[in-house]
Amino acid sequence: MLSHNFNREFILSQLLDLAELPVLLSTEGLDVARQMASKMVDLFQAQKAISIIGLAPYHHIARDLADHFKHGLNMERPPLPVSFLESTSRQQQALSSLISQGKKGDGLLVIAGEHSLETETIVREAKDKSLFTFAFCSYPPLKDHHPDLLFYLPVVNRPRAKEIFLMLGHIICTLVESTLFGNSF
Repeated sequence: MLSHNFNREFILSQLLDLAELPVLLSTEGLDVARQMASKMVDLFQAQKAISIIGLAPYHHIARDLADHFKHGLNMERPPLPVSFLESTSRQQQALSSLISQGKKGDGLLVIAGEHSLETETIVREAKDKSLFTFAFCSYPPLKDHHPDLLFYLPVVNRPRAKEIFLMLGHIICTLVESTLFGNSF
């Protein structure tokens, strides 16, 4: 059985973790969200598409964000050209062929955590195809191949990274919707 002091210390540590993360979103994180939303608006206005891929264990977040970007998060609106690319470690070859289907000038959003080598490979392949690259990454940071716009969250706590990535994606989606379709939500 857990001691009373352990429960108290654990709860306090979790609250401190949560208190720390909004600081990341309130400074450079929100500026990156604004930049990402602005570039996505530019892509959609240029009749380009965006693909979203989430590396395990972030594929559910990527699927959710792709659905919200495509069909709407806060309002009823026409669908946007957004697709979800499913990735598993067994599908690395298939992933390369999915990325190669993108057209020059399209966008690719990669949601990854500690899978920096796989993320760097995806970013490199996307850039070789002339896709604009966005990424949400947590610790460890990318070393060689960097996306065009990166939200880097320096934490190793996967549940916290998932919460922040989903929140950031919803902020970006709201900014895109309000820019393209007005503030009617």
